[in-house]
Amino acid sequence: MDGWDPPHLIFAADVQATWIHHRLATEILLISSSPASRRRSRPVSLLVENNHNMDINFQLIQTITNNFAEDQKVGNGGFGDVYRAIYKGEEIAVKKFHPLHGLDDKQFAIEFCNLSKVCHQNVVRLIGYCYESRHKYTELKGELVFGQTVERVLCFEYMQGGSLDKHINDESCGLEWPTCYKIIKGTGEGLNYLHSLQGNPIFHLNLKPGNILLDRSMTPKIANLGVSRPVASTDNHDGTLGFMPPEFVDGGDISNKFDVFSLGVIMIKILAGNNGYYRCSKMSPEQFFELVTENWTKRLQTMMSYASLKEDILRVRTCVEIALRCVAMDQNKRPTVKEIVHELEEVEANITIMSHLTVQTGSERHQVSSQHLNDIRENFSRE
Repeated sequence: MDGWDPPHLIFAADVQATWIHHRLATEILLISSSPASRRRSRPVSLLVENNHNMDINFQLIQTITNNFAEDQKVGNGGFGDVYRAIYKGEEIAVKKFHPLHGLDDKQFAIEFCNLSKVCHQNVVRLIGYCYESRHKYTELKGELVFGQTVERVLCFEYMQGGSLDKHINDESCGLEWPTCYKIIKGTGEGLNYLHSLQGNPIFHLNLKPGNILLDRSMTPKIANLGVSRPVASTDNHDGTLGFMPPEFVDGGDISNKFDVFSLGVIMIKILAGNNGYYRCSKMSPEQFFELVTENWTKRLQTMMSYASLKEDILRVRTCVEIALRCVAMDQNKRPTVKEIVHELEEVEANITIMSHLTVQTGSERHQVSSQHLNDIRENFSRE
């Protein structure tokens, strides 16, 4: 082995990552490893504004995860595995990124930089991070080679309720209506926050039930911002088939209506189960609207008083209508997330009025207009 210079390994490659950090405009932060840095193991400073000492030592992360024990693993994905741990007395989720050469730094950078600048009750909270290089022996062609590996870890608040997809089956959502409505409203508010960030709105681009996490009180929080992009850099992304709008398939530009389409699919799945979107495409908007409303009315009648039944049927009808408009084929006919949040706020205002007035169940004020359904029919027409 004397005099032999081992080739670069995937784990021992030069550490060069481009970090995209969003301030008033997109700022590039380059993290590189010099020959001097490769001779020693040390954390890489991310130099992120207001990081509030979020750097967590990798040895500590190994300790709190019991060296990433299988019995502490709570999830996995294309970019990393997630473990449950206790840190400073708080339950946290530890996401350890897979060593995918060339991609791991990119995904880690995007997710860290997105989460480090957001603060909203409906977006998962970042607790800390670890980006640490260290040396270890790795076998190569039967020989042990001393090389460098980089550990990439993000730590989040732990969500005891799991992901939304665990609560949706083929035919319905197993949650009661108040919880379903809370998830719809909260997800919309979190997405509206991301779209409304001053200076650098963020498009999620991979919104789906698996990326909506629920806390102990079933409050929804949007997670997995590793695919997300600021408005200025939407040229390259990955998403999930079934939640991506037709303009993406056709190679069109990405806009804020991309996430709106995904939100509409999620709402339909909450309202009508995993098969709901397929069923929706096979029916007229009126048929689907009446089917979902009727099914929820029957469910609500078995669990609610008459007073709350009227209010929740109004919420159901409004959510179905919004969902159908969100999945319009023409993106220009979809509402913005801000408009969706405003509509749901108006519903709550109307319900407050209803609590003080005697309202006929079929009054025009609380019916979904036929013009809206005509618009939906036109949006769904395929030539």
